[in-house]
Amino acid sequence: MASISDLLFQMAEWLRTTPVLEFSLWLDTTSLRNIFQEWFYWIPILQTIHILAIAATFASALMINFRILGLVGKHRTLPQTMKRYSATIWIGLGVLIISGCLLVVSEPIRDLVNPIFWIKMILVISVILLNAVFNGAVKRKMARWDMAATRHAAVRIGAVGMILLWCAVMTGGRLIAYAPV
Repeated sequence: MASISDLLFQMAEWLRTTPVLEFSLWLDTTSLRNIFQEWFYWIPILQTIHILAIAATFASALMINFRILGLVGKHRTLPQTMKRYSATIWIGLGVLIISGCLLVVSEPIRDLVNPIFWIKMILVISVILLNAVFNGAVKRKMARWDMAATRHAAVRIGAVGMILLWCAVMTGGRLIAYAPV
């Protein structure tokens, strides 16, 4: 039975046979990437912005999901909680996408040929889609989304799932530096 590290290595080897490798090698030679590499503070500043955006986005997602679980904000309805924190989530996701793209340009080979990077991207897309679906459901059924909705097991399981998915995204971001490339 193959270990996780063996599977990650095999995935990295497979990525090297795809056009992703050629694209990352080309991106590594662009003038924009060279400018980013020459300015010593660029990557730490960009990583700091990325981490702060993750913190704000995750904290807002936690507040919504903790409200669903009945752990915080019982004095507000779920729609009020959504209204308060959804904008931060969407703005944070926008900052994450922009800063993430700039980080990829800064170190394309480290990221694009990295299996954990791609796993994280799948998780990020899942978070975005699930957040959009949930926001849509709350807006469509605004009158019914209150304490009664948060008592449904499926909604509560979904809240725990979203928290775990966010944790997986953040863990993936941290593990990118340690994957076999």
